[in-house]
Amino acid sequence: MFNLENDTFVYLSLLIAFFSMVFYAIDKFSMAFKSIVILTFLLIFFSIFPFRGEENQNLLNPQSILNGFSNTSLITVISLLILGQGVVNTRVLDGFISNFLQYFPNNSTIVIIVSLIFVLILSAFINNTPVVIIFIPILQSVVKKSNQSIGRYLMPLSYAAILGGMITIIGSSTNLLVSDSLKRYSDIEISFFEFAFPGTIIALCGLAYIIIFSKFLLIDRSPISNQLVKDGKNNFITKIIINDNSKLIGKKANEGKLEGLENSKILMIQRGEHAEHGPFYSFILEQGDILVISTSREQLTSILSQNIGSIESFDENEEDQDSKNQVITEAMVTPSSSLVGNTIENVSFRYRYDCIVIGLQRKSKIITTNMGELPLEPGDTLLIQGDKKSIKALRTKSDLLPMEWTTSEIQNKNIAQISIFIFLSVVVLGALEILPLVVASLIGVVSMITFKVLSVRQALRSVDHNLLLLIVTSLALGKVIQVTGAANFLSEWLLNILHGSSPLTILLCFYALVSLTTNFISNNACAVLFTPIAIDIAEKLNVDPKIFAIALIFSVNTSFATPLAYQTNLLVMGPGHYKFIDYVKFGLPLTFICWLVFFLIFPLIYNI
Repeated sequence: MFNLENDTFVYLSLLIAFFSMVFYAIDKFSMAFKSIVILTFLLIFFSIFPFRGEENQNLLNPQSILNGFSNTSLITVISLLILGQGVVNTRVLDGFISNFLQYFPNNSTIVIIVSLIFVLILSAFINNTPVVIIFIPILQSVVKKSNQSIGRYLMPLSYAAILGGMITIIGSSTNLLVSDSLKRYSDIEISFFEFAFPGTIIALCGLAYIIIFSKFLLIDRSPISNQLVKDGKNNFITKIIINDNSKLIGKKANEGKLEGLENSKILMIQRGEHAEHGPFYSFILEQGDILVISTSREQLTSILSQNIGSIESFDENEEDQDSKNQVITEAMVTPSSSLVGNTIENVSFRYRYDCIVIGLQRKSKIITTNMGELPLEPGDTLLIQGDKKSIKALRTKSDLLPMEWTTSEIQNKNIAQISIFIFLSVVVLGALEILPLVVASLIGVVSMITFKVLSVRQALRSVDHNLLLLIVTSLALGKVIQVTGAANFLSEWLLNILHGSSPLTILLCFYALVSLTTNFISNNACAVLFTPIAIDIAEKLNVDPKIFAIALIFSVNTSFATPLAYQTNLLVMGPGHYKFIDYVKFGLPLTFICWLVFFLIFPLIYNI
């Protein structure tokens, strides 16, 4: 054990927090792994260098650092995730959406605008990740029918969900974390609709910007299939099965071409669960291999006349294909998917879903090399080929979200009604403060399982382990900053820079600082780290800490300028085919608008 001076602890705590945020920004490792590494480091560091209190006890002992696992806000966040998944799984919202679409069958603009408003309202009460997952294929379907670009609507979908999270205390996990920290540090509570009025104004102004400027600032991006083929003439994707009579058995490609397929592009060769991508210089064909090629109709006729193999085809312009014909679609890996962390080969994708994966998009990158050996991540978009029946069956799975949305009958209407009743009951109990929110949400989870809306396994899979560990680690870092006096040091430093400024000016600068930071690190981490600083600044200015806490809630929810800052931004990146610069171009103006509206309305509402 070694003792350090208090000032040394302050500087070291700031360094630890800074490097933790840098480590979180590195995309190489999973969020769970990074959280475990940081937690382990904190445990080791403060065991070797204990921070002593007045009674010589270690204020940052293992029990204190790991206290986040029993935090009521963390339990509430997890419970709300499970409740949201219950609503999604029963597809109770599909009926409402189907009825609404029937009213405006030929007016896609109205459908899209109303959908974004609906998303904003839903996100005030349901975790916005499942809300976005519900609406991605819906918007995809509407846009496809109207020959518009899907890229102009999926980023607005994510932003609408984030804006909706500013309205209530359960709208976002960050809101709950800030509220919990305020209660622990200052014994001040934030009620369910405490900031609903200013939050609604900011959200509606942001939504107006999204609707008006999306068509000007967001450009069309090619879908994965177009980027893989890269040839307008070869728009016919087909699957050739090498049978026992094929003349290609034992042959290998010459300069990436095969005999009889010189004018076609070979996208991949599937052997069992292994997918081989070009160039195919040393790959020798065997019976049972599947070749996925891009070709034209004329070339396909030539291929059919040769002894190459049996052919199953796909054509997106044919409407009368039966279930035996091949179709191609995009499907997104959901956050709660059992595929996350597994490879395409390890999960036996071909036999599990009766489909093959011919392309993968992660963020803005198209991946084909060693695609089958790459661990899947939430938000990955897979280009899948299979028969109509197999593709349709994907909609009944929770692992993948096909981009083609179709209305379907709710399998069990009673269960669907129970799920929405349970969820609304939790909201009412929490909003009216009949029960603490954590108690109401846990009762909701138990009810979901008891009435078989969700199985225990489904409930556990609804929990985002990355988010869970991130929150625990953020709470530990926040504890370190508060206990060591680093929060006090930072608040004094900020006040010295803004010496002589009014409380409103300081609040606006604090908002801008947090808003900038939250676009590069997790908003949950940002919320927990900045809460003790916000409270300390408020106390030094003799301002109600609740005002700074609410300002912090609004600022950490402005995660618009990068895809890394919020999970829904990452989820729409693949299906929308966005690049990093698209978020900067469209998200920065929205961030400024939120700050401007905050500047105009906040002093009037809170008399600061």
